[in-house]
Amino acid sequence: MQIIDSTPAALSADLQMYLRNGDVFFDIETTGLSWRTSHLYLIGALFFDPAADTFTLRQWFLDRPTEEKEMLVSFFTFLSDVKQLVHFNGTTFDLPYLTHKALFYQMEDPLSSIASLDLYQALRPFQSILGLSSMKQKNVEQYLSFPRKDQLNGKQLILVYHDYLQTLDEKKLELLFLHNYEDVLGMGSVLELLALPALFHGDFSVQSCRFTGQTLEVSLQPEREVPVFLSRVCADGSLTAFGSRVSLSLQTHTAELKYFFPDYKNYYYLPLEDQAVHKSVGAFVDPEHRQKAKAANCYQRRTGTFLPQQKEFFTPAFREDFKSRPYYFEWSDAFLSQEDLLKEYLCSELQLFFKDDSKTRK
Repeated sequence: MQIIDSTPAALSADLQMYLRNGDVFFDIETTGLSWRTSHLYLIGALFFDPAADTFTLRQWFLDRPTEEKEMLVSFFTFLSDVKQLVHFNGTTFDLPYLTHKALFYQMEDPLSSIASLDLYQALRPFQSILGLSSMKQKNVEQYLSFPRKDQLNGKQLILVYHDYLQTLDEKKLELLFLHNYEDVLGMGSVLELLALPALFHGDFSVQSCRFTGQTLEVSLQPEREVPVFLSRVCADGSLTAFGSRVSLSLQTHTAELKYFFPDYKNYYYLPLEDQAVHKSVGAFVDPEHRQKAKAANCYQRRTGTFLPQQKEFFTPAFREDFKSRPYYFEWSDAFLSQEDLLKEYLCSELQLFFKDDSKTRK
């Protein structure tokens, strides 16, 4: 077994922050997909060494397949002080593979007690808005213009590894190390896209809200800069984002909508007026012109300017009909002062622009 340390240059500020917090970015290479019929041959891990104040990329290479257990022991020992493991689709492959190997060798598995961040799982819902045909790591890296020298895939590398074991050709060894090295470093570039789920989950401040008469124009400042230009349109409006600026335009609706009273048993429906009134008032209406209200007709109508909402953030909530969606609320300057509800509402509207239609895997 060989253990090689190198010092990568020019790491992004985001990546350095994660590493200084005790996170480790890692990737494994194996001779197959099944842990039963294959073995590890390379593990790469990028971490911060506080004692030396350096960022290090360490690679464990198995030049003798019979030493797989020793490789695992060394890697698991290294993980003893790790706070979080960062990987790309490791939830599906890397982590289960290592866990099965630990059980096979009757070793204690440290992975279950370490926090985990799967970049693939975090970013997969945003494949559509990014316009990516595939969410494979190399495709995402290419989208972000990550400079990669390695041109081989995992299947090709297995043949290179077997050739190396037979020939000890140093050039083949360099190809193996390069692929794993760039896989680990490439995750550092992919990390920048975490600005999207951060924005989606509400990591932003509302800079301004302006009603133009037909649209609500909202300016947001994300806590993490959006690294790529995004533009998206849906039925409710449009979204653009880049850097420290996010612009959200929400279409208003000028129409007559209905507010449905929840306690319909306490109301009469008046067919001639096409509205419901409380029984305390309806008692004075001619019985021939009133009827017991039902859930579907227990409403009052209002004409105004409304904004859509996916659930009842702002009340009263209006609808076009009893079972129709979305809900609406009537525009008023007052709703801008309800900061917590406003932010929750904007998060809900942002969801409409992030459609999870990715089917690809690593």
